[in-house]
Amino acid sequence: MYWYKKTKFAVIALAITAFSYACSSESTEANKQVNTQLNIPAFFAKEITALQKRNPEVVKTVKKDSISETKTVHIENWTNELASFAAVDLNKPAYAGFLKKDSVAGLVTYTSTKPSLDIKSVQIKYTSEGELSELRMEKQVENLLYRTEETLIYFPNKRYQLEKKQHVLLLGDKYYHIAGDINPS
Repeated sequence: MYWYKKTKFAVIALAITAFSYACSSESTEANKQVNTQLNIPAFFAKEITALQKRNPEVVKTVKKDSISETKTVHIENWTNELASFAAVDLNKPAYAGFLKKDSVAGLVTYTSTKPSLDIKSVQIKYTSEGELSELRMEKQVENLLYRTEETLIYFPNKRYQLEKKQHVLLLGDKYYHIAGDINPS
């Protein structure tokens, strides 16, 4: 009877170890999947460097609620201008295992499976040559004091757009829209 108890304990310990290994292996797979995503901060670092060097004219429209203004400008600091875009990082450890990837011809979509994450979705469109042609990111942050929904769209060397809807307790709703059309020359 003693050997039976000892064997039973060993079998249970082996089962727990195997289960733990399977879970950690699955988690490692999820981490590998997330870590092989497009490195958005690195992508924007290259874009910022190229735009800073080229210094193109930008037709920039800023809209706050119902007031809108459009100007043609040269952006002096592209790092600040595209900071919201570069801040999105699919490779953050907090996202590991919580981004569902769907791919169809020329379109890759990552969707959050965890409601509390700030990233809701990221869509990446590619040309037939494999070049990134559009990046669309949707973010949402919500707590007891405010709710913010943000949509960021970037067309390399053509256009960038940031749309933000915000509801702040006691202050009400705010709407912001920033768009920049980049002169190709």
